[in-house]
Amino acid sequence: MENDTRLHQLVEQAACCFTMLNPADSSDVKQLQDVLEQIGKVVAGLDPCPADLRTQLQNATGQTVQTLQQVMQQQVEDTGKAMEVVSQAICAIQQLIGRLSEPQAPSPACSVVAVPSQESVTAVPKAMTISQEDAPLVLDFIAEAGEHIETAESALLELENHPGDGELVNKIFRAFHTIKGMAGFLNLSDIQSLAHSAENLLDLARKNQLVMAGANSDVAFESIDALKRMIGGLKNALESGSPVGEFAPLPGLLEKLKAAAEGKAVATTTSQSATGAQPGARAEETDKKLDSILEDASDTRKAKTPGAAGSLATEDKVKVSITRLDSLINLAGELVIAQLMVAEQVNSSESFEHELARKVSHQGKIVRELQELSMAMRMVPVQGVFQKMSRLARDLTRKAQKQVDFVTSGEETELDRTVVDKIADPLVHMVRNALDHGVERPEDRIKAGKNPTGRVELRAFHQAGNIVIELQDDGKGLDKEKIVKKAVDQGLVEPGQELSDEEAFKLIFHPGLSTAEKITSISGRGVGMDVVKKNIEALRGRVDISSIKGQGTTFTIRLPLTLAVIDGQVVRIGHARYIIPINAIVRSLRPTREQISTVQGRGEMVLERGELIPLVRLYRLLGVVPSTEEPTEALIVVVEEDGRKCCLMVDDLLAQQQVVIKSLGEALGRVRGVSGGAIMGDGRVTLILDIPGLVELAQEQ
Repeated sequence: MENDTRLHQLVEQAACCFTMLNPADSSDVKQLQDVLEQIGKVVAGLDPCPADLRTQLQNATGQTVQTLQQVMQQQVEDTGKAMEVVSQAICAIQQLIGRLSEPQAPSPACSVVAVPSQESVTAVPKAMTISQEDAPLVLDFIAEAGEHIETAESALLELENHPGDGELVNKIFRAFHTIKGMAGFLNLSDIQSLAHSAENLLDLARKNQLVMAGANSDVAFESIDALKRMIGGLKNALESGSPVGEFAPLPGLLEKLKAAAEGKAVATTTSQSATGAQPGARAEETDKKLDSILEDASDTRKAKTPGAAGSLATEDKVKVSITRLDSLINLAGELVIAQLMVAEQVNSSESFEHELARKVSHQGKIVRELQELSMAMRMVPVQGVFQKMSRLARDLTRKAQKQVDFVTSGEETELDRTVVDKIADPLVHMVRNALDHGVERPEDRIKAGKNPTGRVELRAFHQAGNIVIELQDDGKGLDKEKIVKKAVDQGLVEPGQELSDEEAFKLIFHPGLSTAEKITSISGRGVGMDVVKKNIEALRGRVDISSIKGQGTTFTIRLPLTLAVIDGQVVRIGHARYIIPINAIVRSLRPTREQISTVQGRGEMVLERGELIPLVRLYRLLGVVPSTEEPTEALIVVVEEDGRKCCLMVDDLLAQQQVVIKSLGEALGRVRGVSGGAIMGDGRVTLILDIPGLVELAQEQ
């Protein structure tokens, strides 16, 4: 009997652990693994217990532990699907253990709570299969529910700083209410049950019968996380054609929501400080400085909204699949190329006709507008990614027991959707490192004469045709000596080699290099920053680091606005043509003999407007034969990237035009100094030069 009670307690604990589980956090995964191993040990000692039932329980727990071990060791291709398997396994364990209970105990359903009343729906449905007729409706629900969840999460984050803001409470309530209605229409009763219970809690907040802070806020965040997983499981089931599995942690979460609505104590998923401060108070204390930013952002959104006062005007929108949008953009690009070919042929024709040229020029204007419109359709604000980082920062600071103001700005900055999707993972690694290694504990900050509350800023803005994302913290900064010592120990740097601050800081991008004194559940293994660099470079971007020991660190990411089109200057070197991005060009000139000089240790330099700028002979880097090797007979294009200038020596400047970027293909892969190719009007392929890559190549020579 004692073992039976213990078994039920452990299963409930496993369900709660799964609700709180972050698959990327090894400590969370290990905690759930330990609970399941305890279940296996208790099952082994059960007496009496049917042999077949014991075997099934041992197999279920053993396989689940093995899956979690693979997740920890990063041996699974799809973590989301692995978590769905774990969820179904926990549900199966609940059902099997239900067979051990007395006859009056609820066992058939994957649940550990009683059947609910009308006010609190807690029943968990059995697995269901989505019919082909309902599939389109379910897809629409997945997309719309995702938007409502983002809205609710954003408003809940803001509500922690404005607990009495009724409009924010209403916004969250409406999001859950809408999800409940849509889920009910599709007979997705588990999602409906959770949304309904969360809605009940929010309704009490609307009536000023409770405050959405502390434990109430935590359980609301748990509900949002659970909805994300349930909708993710729904999507996986729809794609695979398999039945929609039951969500094992749902009963425990529904009980938490019910308890919170009744004013009872609720176990939270976040760590409290050592001083015993409540999570809600802690959040209010650490995020006070965020108020002004959020108010400014809110005022900006309201100011940009047309219409009468007190009303929110919205644009009419239609949903278009990404596949169709990509096809439109590709066709627009091909149309641009075709138009350039026609224009070039008309202009070079012996029987040149002004009327035909005028019509072709008009056609070119329309084609360009079409292309710009199609590209604009792919532009989305970075707000969604920034919101995820805010939520990540909230959870990590509580777990690490630190006080941090996490401030975001420039959320309305737009970027190509493809870039937005791929920038999320690098930002996760950077935010985790900033909060874990960068910002000190309150007691350490006080000793250093700092405010006990750290500050991390994440901002985005446009600059010279690029988008810049900066992550800045006021923590302890990077220790150059430690980094160099680690690099020497690993053979990355020769002993005694002199490195600039920039060169030393870039060493952290090497796999396995970490200066962390101990490994934590957040970071410290020396993995992640190498992924950051690779992912950003794959987007034709770059990442730079600036840091002052004891004062903080700034990571700066520069990315192209789009991966499809650039404005370029066509240049000629010998018989070859190349394209230099317009946004990198400062000016062009033909140097005099007095401007050319050789500086010992730095090579050839050009004196331009009182500044010595390195001269790069492109024909040497690109391996082509130039028309002249004399700089005074050639042209110089001054380019700048991140404050670094260099002079590119070319034979001639041909034309400025917008070009469609084409990949070099898998056969060539990534070529240093070249970012891609473009098809010109005569049908020839012209390489697009990568300015940062060229500068690095020149420095190595």
